[in-house]
Amino acid sequence: MVQKFASYIRVSTKEQGDSRLGIEAQQRLNKAYIESVKGELINEIIEIETGTVKHKAQNFETLLLKRPKLKDLIQYCQKENAILLVKDLSRLGRNVLLISYLIQNGIRFVCADCPNDSEFMLQMRAVLAEEEARKISERTKQALQSLKERGVKLGNPCKESLAKGRRKQAKLKTEKAKEFYSFISPRIIRLREEGLSLRAIAKELNIDGVRTKEAKLFTAMTIKNILDRAKL
Repeated sequence: MVQKFASYIRVSTKEQGDSRLGIEAQQRLNKAYIESVKGELINEIIEIETGTVKHKAQNFETLLLKRPKLKDLIQYCQKENAILLVKDLSRLGRNVLLISYLIQNGIRFVCADCPNDSEFMLQMRAVLAEEEARKISERTKQALQSLKERGVKLGNPCKESLAKGRRKQAKLKTEKAKEFYSFISPRIIRLREEGLSLRAIAKELNIDGVRTKEAKLFTAMTIKNILDRAKL
């Protein structure tokens, strides 16, 4: 029997929706997964809405007040006995309540980037994502309050400030990745010096059970990025 899938695509801002880059990336991954299991796509919904809930939702209805398309698609999946498909767990949102609701009510859903995750692992991912969202929000509030107390005028930053912030974030991201992969970088460098291709190195690490910072399989591009960072 062919499995039926309903694809949920979400981006957080109108700008992302207009560019369609984030939408098309999600569509490609979802389509690839459906093809890999020889399934059938019977519906797809695109929603432009943040996945972060700013208030403490008490129930499923409250949780999805701002996400009516997701609510409709969940009901559609129940009616058509279809599997709700998302690119990754963050597309559903950083909220444990939603993931728990789906699991407890027998609503099948799959994340294309980690289709073999157990219900326990999915709930753990949701817990960590929700906690990270809370910490980011708290850090942002504290930073804004600190600036306000120092007399800094808050408002929309200019392009130069935005560019500076992006450069700082990119540098921080590079440093964190470099630190995370420090345990495996010497091995990758050695294998590269021995003449192995990027793809061959990725394959060897995957066979050994080593995973990336995002708990995914290594690819040739991942190996290239690690080598590039090691040179910095």
